[in-house]
Amino acid sequence: MIKTVLFDLDGTLLNTIDDLADAGNWVCTQNGWPTFTVEQFKHMVGNGIPKLVERFSPAEARTPEHLAATLAEFTARYDAHKEDKTAPYPGIPELVDALNAAGIQTAVALLRTVGGDESHKMTGKTVVIGGGNVAIDAARVALRCGSSDVTMVCLEPREKMPASAEEIAEAEEEGTAIRCGYGPKEFLTKDGHVCGVVLKRCTGLYDAEGRFAPTYDESVTITLPCDNVVLSIGQCIQWGNLLDGEAVQLGRGQGAVADAMTYQTAQSDIFVGGDVYTGPRFAIDAIAAGKQGAISIHRFVQPNTSLTIGRNRRDFYELDKTNLALGDYDRAPRQAAGMDDAIDAHRSFRDAHLTLTEAQVKTETARCLGCGASVVDPNKCIGCGVCTTKCEFDAIHLHRDLPECSTMVRSEDKFKAILPYMVKREVKIRFGKKDK
Repeated sequence: MIKTVLFDLDGTLLNTIDDLADAGNWVCTQNGWPTFTVEQFKHMVGNGIPKLVERFSPAEARTPEHLAATLAEFTARYDAHKEDKTAPYPGIPELVDALNAAGIQTAVALLRTVGGDESHKMTGKTVVIGGGNVAIDAARVALRCGSSDVTMVCLEPREKMPASAEEIAEAEEEGTAIRCGYGPKEFLTKDGHVCGVVLKRCTGLYDAEGRFAPTYDESVTITLPCDNVVLSIGQCIQWGNLLDGEAVQLGRGQGAVADAMTYQTAQSDIFVGGDVYTGPRFAIDAIAAGKQGAISIHRFVQPNTSLTIGRNRRDFYELDKTNLALGDYDRAPRQAAGMDDAIDAHRSFRDAHLTLTEAQVKTETARCLGCGASVVDPNKCIGCGVCTTKCEFDAIHLHRDLPECSTMVRSEDKFKAILPYMVKREVKIRFGKKDK
């Protein structure tokens, strides 16, 4: 069971923007600089107070000495008036009370607990908040730990859930109910223990600029009784003061803006990868980005070396499966492993999937894994025909537009055709008449 929940304060629990704006505008007025609206200050905050001071200072006042003096001026003013208008966001006091109730934990904590102790027990009904693969894992684990009923709740519609389709199907097959298009509004408690979740209808996920900014219809609510709540609502990026004084630009979700191929940021010697660039993705994506980032860093420190020349640009185009001339090419389906009937696949932590049988392995390795169609670059093909002898499924054919201009032979018979010509050329070279 999780013991502690940590939150950022400014802008997360407390609405501090009005006091920050007042202090900033006071400094601007004292120095004869232009002032800003509260809405403009909302776009200035982030990455710490020094960065805020730099952003509202005019260009001519951004020398290190001048910024240090302005920072001291702002800090003194803000410390004296930081409680004038600052207050918790609506619902935050209730949220804190709810989190203090027993029965609420994060998905990561649950998975860590069960990973160390598979005998961990959960009773009653469980509600999982989230629609990703981790939420799916939490729901399936809750069932295996004894929950009588598990419901997943997510903001996204079914077709846009971040979890994989295979994971969703398996969770539903095991008994997890999925309710899409809702987000938590309130946690209900009784005698210090969670007893229900009030959900509100989600009407939109993103704003006009494509940033994650869910909107709700507060008048449409449903209440789910429960004994456990598992939170799997993702994590945010907290840079702290790591990028202070650097030119790195931040985009949606506080992710770093970088080149898609080299992962180089606006600060030429800073490279990023993984979730701080892409947002939530799979571990394999972070591993791949780490490799490419390492290549970029290695190139960066080498003199006279390009970051881009010879790099794989990863320009992939999906094959149009609706426009394939398959003909009589091999269409054997992928082999599916059987299930171990001795294992309860829906409630056991053991994998019930068996390995492929010998016959299945032979079938799987024999089927053609190609697309069934070949495209030849006429600028590179010399018409040797060797490719036609390598495909066991006869999926490649060589066509001659002018068959009268050449004599074609099988690759296996090439020496029968080549040797006589070689002998003829050798005789001509050795004994042929030479020009004087």
